[in-house]
Amino acid sequence: MHFDERSFAARQVSLLLASLAVCATAQPTASAQPANVPAARGLYNWVHTTGDAERAFEFYRDVLGLELAPSPFVPASANARPEGIRPVAEAGSDALVWDLTNTHGSRFRTVFMRAANTPFGLELSEFFDIPRETRAANPWDPGTSRLIFAVRDLESAIAALAARSAPIVTLGGAPVDTRAGRAVLVRDPDGYLIELRQASRDAITGATAVGPVIETAIGLTVADLRAALSFYVDLLRFEVRESGRARDAELRLNGLAAGALTQTSLAIPRIGVNVVLSQFEVPAGVPAARLFRWKIEDVGAPQFQLEVTGLDALLDRTTAAGYRYLSVGGRPIQRPFGRFVFAIDPDGVLVEYVEPSGVR
Repeated sequence: MHFDERSFAARQVSLLLASLAVCATAQPTASAQPANVPAARGLYNWVHTTGDAERAFEFYRDVLGLELAPSPFVPASANARPEGIRPVAEAGSDALVWDLTNTHGSRFRTVFMRAANTPFGLELSEFFDIPRETRAANPWDPGTSRLIFAVRDLESAIAALAARSAPIVTLGGAPVDTRAGRAVLVRDPDGYLIELRQASRDAITGATAVGPVIETAIGLTVADLRAALSFYVDLLRFEVRESGRARDAELRLNGLAAGALTQTSLAIPRIGVNVVLSQFEVPAGVPAARLFRWKIEDVGAPQFQLEVTGLDALLDRTTAAGYRYLSVGGRPIQRPFGRFVFAIDPDGVLVEYVEPSGVR
């Protein structure tokens, strides 16, 4: 990889950070941790892998007004401009990235995006020259993820979706009235799940930027809430906001006429971004839940890109708790702007630890 810190190198880093998901992880029991232990302290990007970067970006641009953005690892400047989508023929290849993502022999490219009123970036990654799988996730499959956009005008977003013939997952093919507002679950061109919600009047009034998106959150489907909380709360110090049983409307939102759904909302430290953990009980007559065994190159592979402090101590705690790593040997790679390594959560979601240079 060419180490131009203002463009391709920075992009590859984010790509590196972007992923990993091999197989299952141990599911240790929760244990309280001191408040000052090394942990997450922010989110650079939420990343998912695409099968066609141009097609995916056009969808998010046209439906939700997302724009290309610079890499978070490019030094900020008034003249910083986002790099366009790199042609397939120019996709990168780098041995450090291979170690980070366990994708030896691959080529890859990344697309950095920004949604209005969202304190973290959105990133698409795409891999070449390596086998990859594509399986459209059911909302109740453990390891499934979604982006949750609260929008300024839900009807306008639905019209844009209809123009693209986007598949609708919600029963009845129309929004339902949930406790969090009117909402619909759809798929992007890769089959990745996108939840659209009508933003509240107060949220719209308080928005600081124009654009269709008023707020962005992340949803994860888990097999066992207790195991997921051990990882995100005990290990990474996410904050619990609320937990409870969902109503029938939330089941219909997710394409189910019956069953049960328990959800817990977490906040990412320092930025307060909402992460919703969902555990389903699926009724007879629908496809049974299937755990994903994500590899980063698989279309739809979900990836946190977390800023952390005390990386070495955090790795010791991660290993002691029995979790696995995507990165070869569980060893961080070193870049001029920081160290990066991928762990795997109990449901196969890839979680990248990023310790910026100068932060220990």
